[in-house]
Amino acid sequence: MDAEWITALVIGMGLPILIQRPLLPVMEQKLWHKGMRRTNFRGTEIVTAGGLVIVFSTIMTGVMLLLFLLSKQTAGRVVQEGVWFHLGIVSMAFWGWLDDASLEKEIKGFRGHFGALWRERKMTSGLWKVWGGGSTAMLIAYGLTDSFWSWLLGACVIAVSSNLLNLFDLRPARAIKVFWLILLLGMIMSMLSVYPVSYTSGWLWLLPIFISTILMFRHDAGGKIMLGDTGANVLGFAAGFALVQGVPWQGQAVLFILFLFLQVASEFVSFSQIIAEVKWLKRIDSWGRSAEAEK
Repeated sequence: MDAEWITALVIGMGLPILIQRPLLPVMEQKLWHKGMRRTNFRGTEIVTAGGLVIVFSTIMTGVMLLLFLLSKQTAGRVVQEGVWFHLGIVSMAFWGWLDDASLEKEIKGFRGHFGALWRERKMTSGLWKVWGGGSTAMLIAYGLTDSFWSWLLGACVIAVSSNLLNLFDLRPARAIKVFWLILLLGMIMSMLSVYPVSYTSGWLWLLPIFISTILMFRHDAGGKIMLGDTGANVLGFAAGFALVQGVPWQGQAVLFILFLFLQVASEFVSFSQIIAEVKWLKRIDSWGRSAEAEK
């Protein structure tokens, strides 16, 4: 690895650390005064849309990385991937923010949102998020793929992955753990594949958001702030981006089917209840949380 890539990795790892620590309390205070609050499962009112901290940290780091790579005249494909990635982050954060800021608190799940559309001819914030997230997935997949079928599969993976994280953002730090799990699955599937995919540049763009989730973990796990749809949407998109960039189409297809199954299952069963009843899942789910957050 040459000096250029080492410097890029240092920027990708170091800037989120420098940015996020002073940014978090400022952002948390502004969100609180703006009324971005939710009552969590323990009945405590805390700040939501905290994923904006991850978004700002990632975007600011990404801009610096892009400027550095452009100054070094790095291969255009690497820069293009970075531009598509950060456009997706901004777009998914926007649609998630609309849902976080919405007053429609009681409508849940696809059945609830599509039911409101059918009965009341009303586009809920959740439906706008689905439409916006799906459109974003199609656009970003178009920029990352080179054939119709790879585009279609990539768009489906990104869209379903983006929504999947919302299903798990019901307990402290659960969405972050699922995000890490998807990245790990992607790495394993890529390494075991008969047709491995080169993924050097992809990890460069994912590194800042991965570092940001590590920094955010203790605040989310401590029940002090919620990622909200803003954060869950962005993490889901980043996970989908990782899969499209680093996993062969066969692996993408398998994960798409799995994610789609989980999406459908969430309409009929409670993941929180299942996790609570399976000991090893409960142990993983509880890891990192403070005793207070568990009450």
